[in-house]
Amino acid sequence: MVPNSLSHWSLSQSSGCLFLIALCLWVAGCSTSTNKKTKKGSTGGAAEKLPVIDADTAIAIDAGRITVASPVGWTRSPKSKDYLVRYQPGAKKTFPSIVVTADDALAGFTEITTENQPQFVEAIATDLAATFSKEGKSSLLKKPTAVSLGSHLGVSWAAPGTAKVGGLSENLDRLLYAVVIGGRLYTVEVRAPKGKLDDTGRAAAKAVAIALTASGGGAVDGPPDPEAVPDA
Repeated sequence: MVPNSLSHWSLSQSSGCLFLIALCLWVAGCSTSTNKKTKKGSTGGAAEKLPVIDADTAIAIDAGRITVASPVGWTRSPKSKDYLVRYQPGAKKTFPSIVVTADDALAGFTEITTENQPQFVEAIATDLAATFSKEGKSSLLKKPTAVSLGSHLGVSWAAPGTAKVGGLSENLDRLLYAVVIGGRLYTVEVRAPKGKLDDTGRAAAKAVAIALTASGGGAVDGPPDPEAVPDA
């Protein structure tokens, strides 16, 4: 055991040197152990890096109920009846893409709190089971789990999907975040061809979800970026 103070110890010069060497080895051992734990994620770790949201792109959507903005450098796609807004990494790069959709909140979940978030997750899971469960087996890639998204308490899950590309059906990987704002259920989804959904796309979707706010400014859903191309 390392003493609190060396002043109580009467050591010869030689003994003192040995003690200091032992102390250095002890500290080094603790440091190495701590570093190993940190790398494995068992004791903390680096904060998650999310892309910066471009406040200049903020627009009000869903009849002005909420404001949404894109990550810096992303492009807003043409409007569609399938989503409130869609972002893509560039004018000519369609994947990964982020879409925001809205629906009425599930019954009993017009506001999500720490008390009812577990039940909210269960309700979402039950709702998803109708689409992604067959003969008791789920096809979800990741089951719904509780997440904290800035000031929002929500739920996240991953699911397979399909899209028409050049007239052919292509399988997709999809990661989704759902939050409730003003009694409405908003879903932020990032999608990409199967096997091509990377951490950059996941982080961008999470940043968009965190930045969702009850509308208090921003342009009302205006024209999309003119060079953006529609979803394939």
